Amino acid sequence: MPSIACHMIVAKLVSEKLNIKSDDYIIGNLLPDIAKSKEESHKKVQGNYFLVPDIKYFKETLDLKNKTDLGILTHLLLDKHFLEEFMPHNNKLFEDKTIYKEYDLLNYKLIKKFNLDVDYLVKILSNFNSNIDKDKLKLNLNCLTNKETGNTVYLKLDEVSNFLFEVSDKICEEIKEYAG
Repeated sequence: MPSIACHMIVAKLVSEKLNIKSDDYIIGNLLPDIAKSKEESHKKVQGNYFLVPDIKYFKETLDLKNKTDLGILTHLLLDKHFLEEFMPHNNKLFEDKTIYKEYDLLNYKLIKKFNLDVDYLVKILSNFNSNIDKDKLKLNLNCLTNKETGNTVYLKLDEVSNFLFEVSDKICEEIKEYAG
């Protein structure tokens, strides 16, 4: 799955393109990764290469007029596209969990490139009152504030950036189609 920085970047791009101005939308973009039950929050089906979120199921069960649910769908669509379109070319990352070290080295660069307001994100994402895994929340917030840099082996800044731009357009079209 993509890093929290990738999720927050796509949330920013999609919200700008679709004129969604809501903290609830941003919160929804993190909820699937901090839910107590990842099986329920991601409900997966077999994709072309990996297990991916069952978008059909979520399309039918989420209230897409609700900004939090719209954020959840955006998150899950990014997960699906990431696994189906980006990761098949980088599947070595999953073999020994190299992906997490790559994320640590790439997140800060992505945050700077896309001008994410990390202080704002940490503020709104720190105030969950729902049933979440607080350790997962803390881990994700630490990933947003980590300023470690270095050279990645597999995930290149330009490739990931281009993917995020392109996939945000796809997700916008899908949201328009699903949410009406």
